[in-house]
Amino acid sequence: MPKNLEVVVIDPDVNSRADTNRALTLARFTVTGEAGYGIEAVTIAQEKKPDILVLAMEEPVARAAATMSALADALPETPIIVYSSLADAASVRRAMVAGARDYLVKPPRPEELARAVYSVLEQEERRRTRLSGEASSSAARGTVITIFGAKGGIGKTTIATNLATSLCRNTNSSVAIVDMDTRFGDVAIMMDVVVEYSIADVGRNIDSVDRDSIRDYLVQHGSGVQILPAPLHPTEWGALHRHHIGKVIELLSQTNDYVVVDTPGAFNELVATALETADIILLVTSMDIASIKDTALALEMLRAAAVSEDKVKLVINHSTSSNSLRPEDVERVLEYNVYWRIPHDVAVSNSNQLGQPIVMAKPYARASRAITDMSYSLAGLRRDKKGFLDRVLGR
Repeated sequence: MPKNLEVVVIDPDVNSRADTNRALTLARFTVTGEAGYGIEAVTIAQEKKPDILVLAMEEPVARAAATMSALADALPETPIIVYSSLADAASVRRAMVAGARDYLVKPPRPEELARAVYSVLEQEERRRTRLSGEASSSAARGTVITIFGAKGGIGKTTIATNLATSLCRNTNSSVAIVDMDTRFGDVAIMMDVVVEYSIADVGRNIDSVDRDSIRDYLVQHGSGVQILPAPLHPTEWGALHRHHIGKVIELLSQTNDYVVVDTPGAFNELVATALETADIILLVTSMDIASIKDTALALEMLRAAAVSEDKVKLVINHSTSSNSLRPEDVERVLEYNVYWRIPHDVAVSNSNQLGQPIVMAKPYARASRAITDMSYSLAGLRRDKKGFLDRVLGR
């Protein structure tokens, strides 16, 4: 059984140090030493040679910065993570200049410490690999956006198909959508395309499929979106495993600017792979109590899996016009900021019946505008300023 990662804590405040030690222990790290600033810190660090150093920085920051510089000189291969009650940009920059690899606001939670430690060590390993010349050249990779939700019937597929369409039409990007809904798999129906091949066919030939031949399994929608449909028969999912999904997403990301992955309202090893490979996770919830409860559990699961909160974006989809909860209530209950809100719009169900994404069928509808704006945000773009006609039409 592998040993726990070893940490030395540098903090002149004994009480603060004890709190950090407890958080590290709860995160399953081993604290092998602790010290204040200066010579004591360097001596303990050199003696223990930990996997990582965790250092407190408070006013006056000069002492902490000097200690960091000395530690970086003494143990140049050991990363330093700073935690502090100072949250201003100047303090963060001072810490980074002195040698910190990450910066956490005090008091750091166990899951935050775990994410920071593993992320920093992974970055350090990649740096060493590059310096040694052992890094293999990798293909350029597009952005993978996984649509996830802990409950069915909350509009994930509607969001996935419309987001893919908007990204393709409005940002001049190449986009592929993978239907991984193991229960229903309605992407092809919602986009009104004929299914000849599915992800199950890719799985059967996975050893011979490459970034060029995978195009043979895709069907192109009128918007330009490339679709990899779900199997027609749910039993075909049984032959697909994690490595199939991982390779499919990787190959598509090598040939498209964006890969949108639609997942079911359940968690399994295939969904886990889609979450692991994602650059952005859109966690969708509706405004009913059951969905909020399930979303809280989903957030706990993602935190336990050390998924960075930076890539998890909470999206509220107003599936009904009568909601007893407000978005502020959702944020308070989940203790998580809402990234985007998609309003209730009867035009959504009408466009679904027509087999056409609402961003094409009704581009001026409220839901269309919300999803289109979200696509611009995810692409890091700003929409052109609205003209008079746009304002009149409500664009």
